[in-house]
Amino acid sequence: MSPYIVLSTSPTFTRYSSMAKQILEEHHCRLVMIPPEEMRRRDDFREILLEADAWVVGTNKVLAADLEQAPKLKVIVKHGTGIDSIDVEAAARRGIIVANAPGTNASAVADLTIGLMIAAARQIVIADQRTRQGLWGPIMGFDIYGTTLGIVGLGQIGRGVARRARGFQMNILGYDIVHDAEFEKENGVQPASLEEILATADFVTLHLPLTESTRQLIGVQELARMKTTAFLINTSRGELVDEAALYEVLQQKKIAGAALDVFQMEPPLDSALLKLENVIVTPHMGGYTYGSMALTSEIVARTIVNVLTGKPPLYEVKVS
Repeated sequence: MSPYIVLSTSPTFTRYSSMAKQILEEHHCRLVMIPPEEMRRRDDFREILLEADAWVVGTNKVLAADLEQAPKLKVIVKHGTGIDSIDVEAAARRGIIVANAPGTNASAVADLTIGLMIAAARQIVIADQRTRQGLWGPIMGFDIYGTTLGIVGLGQIGRGVARRARGFQMNILGYDIVHDAEFEKENGVQPASLEEILATADFVTLHLPLTESTRQLIGVQELARMKTTAFLINTSRGELVDEAALYEVLQQKKIAGAALDVFQMEPPLDSALLKLENVIVTPHMGGYTYGSMALTSEIVARTIVNVLTGKPPLYEVKVS
């Protein structure tokens, strides 16, 4: 039997999971890894794409033009959750299944969200830098315990943040287009509009997918509603925020600070936000823990095997 060809442009697929490798090998799958930054430059990328039965995608884009060069491709699987970099409609037209691994990194991202919130409020990064420089003395920060947290998006990650925030006895406001009254009651989440959250929350954290309706959801008007003592946390998608508007309010100290794990352009080498002291930045690492990466790889591998052997994928993404 000829092996199935599995192309991966996700550099972390199988890196932290021997089980994922074993699943593929047991089902006659040959894995070919190409770094995402090299895929457009390498001639053998097109050759592999011609023969690929499955494609594991990281942060790179999958365009309609790519799919035209992949006559054998049966499934594209995101090594993670967000599928905004994949042309799902083009895939559907060619009969290619698109799937992802939702929820596998939810705990890791929720943990980082709380960590960034604490780091921003207590100026931990600046305190570390100054102490290393020999500058000794307390740095004033903001309280977290008993304050108000506004969660924009109550999917798995947003819910995880809410559960963690209960330990800080926070007043939790939640915004989502779908209400889950049972969850809200059990976790002390008060339903609120986006406007109410922006106007009253001490910490606003974003946990929404990127769609046309959420792109630059937080812009000039929304930032103007926030309190001068409030913090914005974004571990979701950089495009949810108008970065130019955010820079202005931070530079003018119209809000207290921000903590960002995601950006409109990644890496954000030329971002003016990097010049501000009241911004904490991390390199889109929300889902990067050993446990979550292993689980994600295993679900991706099982999804590939399912599709190639005629079974339904674990988590198929449908065209809306």
